[in-house]
Amino acid sequence: MTTYAESLAITTELIRRHVEEGRAVRPGDHIQNDLGLDSLSVMELVADIEGRFALDIPPEMFDDLQTVDDVAKAIVKLRP
Repeated sequence: MTTYAESLAITTELIRRHVEEGRAVRPGDHIQNDLGLDSLSVMELVADIEGRFALDIPPEMFDDLQTVDDVAKAIVKLRP
């Protein structure tokens, strides 16, 4: 089982691959508005997360995944 702290740390690491180097990534950051990911980068991030955590994020959840914190919480919820 993945804890929230683990999922947040790994999610932050994965997001850093999609933002400018040295950019701080905080739990409250909005993935698109604050961190500047476009729709393609968001889909790449989803694929990275699904691969890293061996899970599938249902498309109906995408609208609920606005911040880094939202993603970390969703991972904990979706992990068996």
